[in-house]
Amino acid sequence: MCGIVGLIDKKNILKPNDNRIKKMTDAIAHRGPDAEGQWKYKNVALGHRRLSIIDLDPRSSQPMKSIDERYVISFNGEIYNYLELKSGLIAAGAEFRTSSDTEVIIEAYRHFGTDCVKMFNGMWAFCIFDKEENTLFFSRDRFGIKPLYYVNNDNYFSFSSEAKGIIAGFPEENIPNELAIYRYISGSINENVDEESYYKNIKIFPPAHSAIYDLSNNSLSFMEYWIVDEQLFFNKWIKGKNPITEFRKLFDSSVELRLRADVDVGACLSGGLDSSAIVGCASSKSGKKIHTFSSIYEDKECNEEEYIRAVNEMWKTNVHYIRPDDEEANFTEHIKNINYHHDGPAMGASLYSQYMVMKGVQGNVKVVLDGQGADEMFAGYIPYYSHHITDLINKGGFINKLKAIRIITIVNKEWPEIIGAVSTDQIVRLVGEDNSLLFQNKAQGINVQTRRSCPMFTNQFMNNVKEHFDRKDIRCKSALNTRLCNDVLSKSIPALLHNEDSNSMAFSIESRVPFLDYRIVEFAIALDGKYKIRGHWTKWIIRRALKDYLPEIVVKRKNKMGFPAPFSRWLRTGKSKDNLKEIIFSFSKRQIVPYDTIAFFYEKHISGECDMSDILFKFYSAELWLRTCEC
Repeated sequence: MCGIVGLIDKKNILKPNDNRIKKMTDAIAHRGPDAEGQWKYKNVALGHRRLSIIDLDPRSSQPMKSIDERYVISFNGEIYNYLELKSGLIAAGAEFRTSSDTEVIIEAYRHFGTDCVKMFNGMWAFCIFDKEENTLFFSRDRFGIKPLYYVNNDNYFSFSSEAKGIIAGFPEENIPNELAIYRYISGSINENVDEESYYKNIKIFPPAHSAIYDLSNNSLSFMEYWIVDEQLFFNKWIKGKNPITEFRKLFDSSVELRLRADVDVGACLSGGLDSSAIVGCASSKSGKKIHTFSSIYEDKECNEEEYIRAVNEMWKTNVHYIRPDDEEANFTEHIKNINYHHDGPAMGASLYSQYMVMKGVQGNVKVVLDGQGADEMFAGYIPYYSHHITDLINKGGFINKLKAIRIITIVNKEWPEIIGAVSTDQIVRLVGEDNSLLFQNKAQGINVQTRRSCPMFTNQFMNNVKEHFDRKDIRCKSALNTRLCNDVLSKSIPALLHNEDSNSMAFSIESRVPFLDYRIVEFAIALDGKYKIRGHWTKWIIRRALKDYLPEIVVKRKNKMGFPAPFSRWLRTGKSKDNLKEIIFSFSKRQIVPYDTIAFFYEKHISGECDMSDILFKFYSAELWLRTCEC
């Protein structure tokens, strides 16, 4: 795991001795404290910061030249199947000087061209300069686990693992993007709607894409190397197989691959199904005592200690409990730091918990496994029930309708705070109509009410925002799989992966996500919904296939928290409540959201009528981020 930067001086107007590429690598030094390097050739410059994980030898530092010096690479990420690829390349005549996966990428590109990325199982963002062809080849992994930003204008092309790397080289690019701020506040922001970042001219390189930059004419050509094909995925992973057995095999393989490292590997443990299964599998496969890292709060609604302890006791792990509550007085300073590393306002208060866990990881291990992706692939959230119900109704027949009514009744009983009091007559009437209304909590209703009674944004701000969406939703055979697939590829997961990378790399930690092995994603896209939701059980196949990795209390767990934070309480009664209020209401001076709208949400929350902490945190975090942009 590392940080990469680069630039192309299109008109040869940059001074050759201005050390610009060094400033760019310095800006992302946290991504790679173990080594740094810069390389220049004519009007091209590449930079690298190294976090040594595989092959700790200095010969594997970057930018790395190929044996014949035709290629130069700057690479961020890990290719987990590099050993298997290397064996095939050696058989084809390739030579290697190192034991790194970086050199495998170079030789794979030499032998297979741009198609080499289709063979990679991993996470990556890289650039390869080809001296003979006078081109640069860029690629980013299928799901955008590793970040890549770029600017392309008449004078220069520049790229970096983080937007701040570009800004360090070109300070004029520090211009907030009003469209991104609009999306953030309104709840529609994610990292893959299109190429928009939080900076006006800095774009996001799309996941599952590669690109060729031709230096002879300064053209940039993108190509998509992985696309969703539900039938192909079904034939590949499920047809003629037992889905439970196949999933277990894929999961075990994914975790084993992600245990490959020349340093210790630990795991983040929230106490949920996903992280707990990873801890169990990693403990079983590694034969070592795994270091686990968890956040513990005193608040009942945020406390998962019961489940965390059960997993740790089952697998005799090296336990690390982080108590973020102890840092409440420094909450604002921590959020400022989170915003800095995220190159934008933090998406929610839960990022504080994740950030503090990563802070606790530092100095113990350099690599952690995390459970991102499982909820979005295997229907771990309550609102997914509405899509499952739609599928049951669409199948037709009295029995399927009864199943739908039974599910709503069960959910109504298990999670009354989500659905509220719904009579049997109402349930029967709503089935077959817009049943998603059943799965809205009170805060969502208040949000809609506010938008009707007072504007969310000022007219002055909206005049500067030209909203557009280039994304086209993918259609699958079922409503549930359609929703899940789009959440993985363009809605929830891209933003969550951005958070994962930013929080971990802030402390020079490599985070690996076994559930987002491309084989598991393809399997999940093609998997029938009955293996995801069955009765009142979400993520049914995980509970069934991985049950021997889990304590019974976790297998039968129904509630879900993740890495929560008690921001809701802190707003009302916390030591820093006055400071939080001041920052939240200061946001109204930006002329983005009217003062009256902010006051409406704040009073609803403080009175205890409902929890409006999510939207209030956005006002708070946006204000803090905009203050840093003015520096």
